[in-house]
Amino acid sequence: MASVAGIFSSDNFAKGFSALGVAAARPQFELQFNQMQNTIIEQLNAKVEEAQADSGLTNNIDAFLLRTEKKLVKFQNNLTDFTFDNNRNINATGELARRVELLDSALAADDFAAFDAELKVVNDTISKTTVTNGTTAGIFISDGIENIRRQGLLSITSGGTPTKASQYTDFADKAEAQAAVDGAKDELAKIAQVLLLKAESAEKLRTNTETKLSATVLQIQAAQIADDAEKAAEVGKVREQYAQLLNAVSLSFEVSFGMADQLAANLFSPNSTPAGSSVNILL
Repeated sequence: MASVAGIFSSDNFAKGFSALGVAAARPQFELQFNQMQNTIIEQLNAKVEEAQADSGLTNNIDAFLLRTEKKLVKFQNNLTDFTFDNNRNINATGELARRVELLDSALAADDFAAFDAELKVVNDTISKTTVTNGTTAGIFISDGIENIRRQGLLSITSGGTPTKASQYTDFADKAEAQAAVDGAKDELAKIAQVLLLKAESAEKLRTNTETKLSATVLQIQAAQIADDAEKAAEVGKVREQYAQLLNAVSLSFEVSFGMADQLAANLFSPNSTPAGSSVNILL
């Protein structure tokens, strides 16, 4: 049977056993540390997503700015549509003026076939014009397009109601046809004047709208940049806190591991115990 002294004299076994115990603690810690690290990283990601979320953005931007931007964009789109239709009417009016001059020439030459051909082109051109909705663009001037679309540029009176003429024979005589041509010239001059006035108004509105929209967008972007900077600072702070936590846990283990390793080395080293001590006596 081994004596107590014999047991304690197993220096290599005791030191090896102690070292084995200390070494075995590391893999177990590493496993637990990795599990805890994964949990912390999941929590960190959740915090980062929360910090980066845009849900609070509208709270940091004046609601009036957002409403203003929306209204300006809508008005700008309406103005763009209006300008397109109005410009198309301007082009059509120019073509109509040219065709009316050809009607006048055909009438002067008594070329009624040419008159009928040009009158057909006039009516076809009118059908391609558009009655603009100036209300949505803030322009309420009547330009006369609606009238010529309804009763024609050259019209006759049928039962007291103006009706679009489609050929020379619709007129009672050449004098009535000439009066219709002259009236068409006057009407086109008025229409062209109003259309150009509307185009100028639309251009002024476009410039003012773009200026206001640009200023509004800049204010919104400034708020967004400030919000992004605040979020970045918050994310950095969260990451720093979690990094410090992981670092503290890791350092704590390393310190504990070092102390346990040093304790085992000192406990089982003959040179680590004072001469004459009970341990030395047993050894």
